[in-house]
Amino acid sequence: MTSIQQKGISSERISQSTSVNVDDLECSICRDLLWKPVACQKCETPFCSTCMNRWLANRTITCPTCCNTYIERKCPPFVTKVLSHLQIICFYQANGCQEILPYEALDKHEIECGYQFAKCPGCQLEMLKKDFVTHKKSCELVPMTCRDCKLMYKRNEATTKHTEKICLRKQLKRLKHEYKESRGAIQKLNIELREIRHLYSSIKQTVITFEDLPSAAKNLLHMPNVYKGFRWTKISYMHELLAIKKYSKSGYVSSFLPGDSLHVAFFGETATISIEPPNETFSLVSIMACAAWNDDLELTITAYRKSIEVNQHSVILLFGRPQRIMLQWKNIDKVVFKPFGGTAHPGCDEGPGAHVSLTQLTIDDLSLSSSDFLTFD
Repeated sequence: MTSIQQKGISSERISQSTSVNVDDLECSICRDLLWKPVACQKCETPFCSTCMNRWLANRTITCPTCCNTYIERKCPPFVTKVLSHLQIICFYQANGCQEILPYEALDKHEIECGYQFAKCPGCQLEMLKKDFVTHKKSCELVPMTCRDCKLMYKRNEATTKHTEKICLRKQLKRLKHEYKESRGAIQKLNIELREIRHLYSSIKQTVITFEDLPSAAKNLLHMPNVYKGFRWTKISYMHELLAIKKYSKSGYVSSFLPGDSLHVAFFGETATISIEPPNETFSLVSIMACAAWNDDLELTITAYRKSIEVNQHSVILLFGRPQRIMLQWKNIDKVVFKPFGGTAHPGCDEGPGAHVSLTQLTIDDLSLSSSDFLTFD
């Protein structure tokens, strides 16, 4: 017997061609050849796994041979190795199966063997599994399912319970049901889409261009303490006229975009902008900037949230040619700009060096009150 019978394998089923000594491969409970063996951790005696399960279910948890508490372990390797060399006759030999299989292939074969008996779900007639396919094609009581309308019926009921009219009616009913479900799903998606559109429409994008700052046409001015809802540290600004008059060789002159603001902000050392009030956050979409005096000026931009660094980006700035730097940083409260390096642009040897001209900042999700826009101490 095998796992199908929940016992060991009868010694009569061991093929005569097998030259393995099986005297030590007997289960101490059923006295048959071990099947899917396990062993006692204490005495290493092997047992059929199903025999051991029944033993433990009906008794205290003790080993059948050493009487100590039974703790299961894998069967010793030499036992499984010897078993693997055995050739076993199929359990269904009496029904006509002539297969002789390796021990390890036996279980799979006997699950699928065509010589085991099966019962027809229609007429309840028992037959060999291998004959069932042929029988099913002709059995009048076998249950069938229409692939179009999904109706279940017996073959002999086809003319009464599964006519063409009934089939079409069932299909129509099923389609109506599917349509109703689909319509409900579509309505739900439409609601979600409206919510997304509403959320998207509520997102405000602010482009800061410094156009409404007090004129800096005569002198360089520091940024207001709070401007556009931000606190600006170590950042100044200038008017285009001042750039042309005093810094004609610098990249400031060409950093003013046609039709844009007459002011640009600038910094020459580590500078910051932070949200005001401090417990708010914002999203920095992009900035536009260029180098004012040096070629190959490197700018490192770092974002923070609650004093923790969350994003960083480095870029080489072009001299006098503002470039858009895409960031898409969300939920931050401070940005630090750090310029360094580069070499003086031809004709700018006397310039201050690592200065950055900042022409635009694009901000998302920023709610501003009128009092936030411009504040001087």
